[in-house]
Amino acid sequence: MRKKREDEGKKTPPWMSTFLDMMMLLLTFFVLLMSMVTFEKIKIEQAAGSLKQSFGVLRQGSKTEVKKESIFKETQIVEEIQSTRKLMSGLVNYIESVNLDNFISVIETDTGVSIRIMDTLLFELGDVSLKEAAYPVLDRIAAIAKGAPYNIIVEGHTDDLPMRANARFPSNWELSTTRATNVVKYLIEKGVNPTKLAAAGYAQYHPLVPNVNEENRAKNRRVEINFISPEFMRKNIK
Repeated sequence: MRKKREDEGKKTPPWMSTFLDMMMLLLTFFVLLMSMVTFEKIKIEQAAGSLKQSFGVLRQGSKTEVKKESIFKETQIVEEIQSTRKLMSGLVNYIESVNLDNFISVIETDTGVSIRIMDTLLFELGDVSLKEAAYPVLDRIAAIAKGAPYNIIVEGHTDDLPMRANARFPSNWELSTTRATNVVKYLIEKGVNPTKLAAAGYAQYHPLVPNVNEENRAKNRRVEINFISPEFMRKNIK
């Protein structure tokens, strides 16, 4: 009688059998489900990203998307730079065709490309109003600047001779700065984005050659339109 009671105490409770049956059914269901689903890498990354976002962890899915956008942007910039170089080559050909190569030079620099224009092509002596003869060249430069991924700094430079005393331009600083500003204004009128442009005046303090004679002084009186490359901007401006 005692042994029978002990055997009855060892029997599995009825609810446990039901629970085990349910767990086996669930396990079978998930095994079948896993065998039927084909996982794609992108979907897995997106799902992982969503889960990690929910738990406050770095999103793998978003990281992948950022990389794609970054690659697309870099590719677009490279294409724009190549296009700009072709247009620069076309500008050089135009300069040579109209015999302006003694007045304009296109030079590759450490920061990008510089277009140097002698002041006699742009302005009358001591004046800041643009000549009409300068419009065709500036129009072509504006066309290049509009589609280029470059920031553009327009610099005014003079020789070392002091300005004649007048209220409008008391020194070479005012003359060089106003000339650069007027070139910037013209480029804006032709459709160049103002946020890409800057004007600076350096007076006589950045000469190309020593101011020892009139020939050298003529070379130093100039406007430089400097195209600053995106690579240089990324490396040097934080």
